[in-house]
Amino acid sequence: MKDLTIIEQTQNSDCDFLITKAENTIKSLENCFDAIINDRKTKMHVVGSLFNFGVSLTKLTLNVTGCAIKNTPKAIVAIAAVKREIVADLESEYNQYQKELKEEALNEKIRQLQLKA
Repeated sequence: MKDLTIIEQTQNSDCDFLITKAENTIKSLENCFDAIINDRKTKMHVVGSLFNFGVSLTKLTLNVTGCAIKNTPKAIVAIAAVKREIVADLESEYNQYQKELKEEALNEKIRQLQLKA
């Protein structure tokens, strides 16, 4: 479970970074719409704002991809740790169930032997 807290800490900083990039991309989109709607803006200004939006969107996409690649090994380790814990718990429960079945079978044999005697 210690691995999970490490991942949560890095995800928080990565998430904050990605949220900031997404906010910048949305601001670029807003500027683009403002430039398109505003009649006073020149065609070059509209093209420039469209270009800025494209650049922001590309940067956001690259950052999201990089973050996913960077955190994949950590996520795999965390998933493996959780899987090991689940398997250990299931194995323990199964062994306990098998033990109870054997005890019931022995108690049944003892009961049958007592009835014969």
